[in-house]
Amino acid sequence: MTLNEMIYHRKSCRSFAGKPVDAEMIEKILSFELKPLYPEIKVRMDIVSRDKVKCICPWTTPQLIAIYSEEAEGYLENIGFLFQQMDLYLQTLGLGVCWLGMGRMNPKTTTAVEGMKFVIMLAFGYPKGDQLRHDLKGFKRKSIEQITDKPDPRLEPARLAPSAVNSQPWYFTHEGDCLHVHCSKKGSRLDAGIALAHLYVANMESFRFLKAEKVPPMAGYTYIGSCRIEYDGW
Repeated sequence: MTLNEMIYHRKSCRSFAGKPVDAEMIEKILSFELKPLYPEIKVRMDIVSRDKVKCICPWTTPQLIAIYSEEAEGYLENIGFLFQQMDLYLQTLGLGVCWLGMGRMNPKTTTAVEGMKFVIMLAFGYPKGDQLRHDLKGFKRKSIEQITDKPDPRLEPARLAPSAVNSQPWYFTHEGDCLHVHCSKKGSRLDAGIALAHLYVANMESFRFLKAEKVPPMAGYTYIGSCRIEYDGW
């Protein structure tokens, strides 16, 4: 299954077999190329064992991806954009994966990364049983009308994106050939980056991200950025 196809089948996994991922699979993960929103922002990922992590969630997995970034404008959406690509890739490998917002590095077993902030982690591993969705009925998501100012089939991949407590804090407005992306001030900019990652994966050849100079403000929302996507249906 391709990354694009996985958008319509992925599911956050919370039931893992407990067996560590083998070295050959780890090599594939480490060599997978991720496209950033902001290439100038330094990012680091480490694959760590469970003893390196403090987490209160009721389930566990032997390995996790710890994600660090320098704190610069746009770093949260950049992390969401990068590692949702990894989320999709891990699932194409047959692995289960879940964003883990409650996880923290254990200061007793790890050292801080100089110049970088720990942001979030991805739990991953061999799933127990089939963890994928087999049709769109399995997604509990907002309607297209709830995430944009006018219906647009290009936004279906973003509609299906995961988010913290399934909040889907993103909203898209249209201006000419641009899609402006906004994030609720009650939500996470990281989640907006995840939604943008789905748009990128579904439109790799035509997706272009930019920061517009003047965007009409939305009450209760923060402007994240804009993108252009070619579409033959207009």
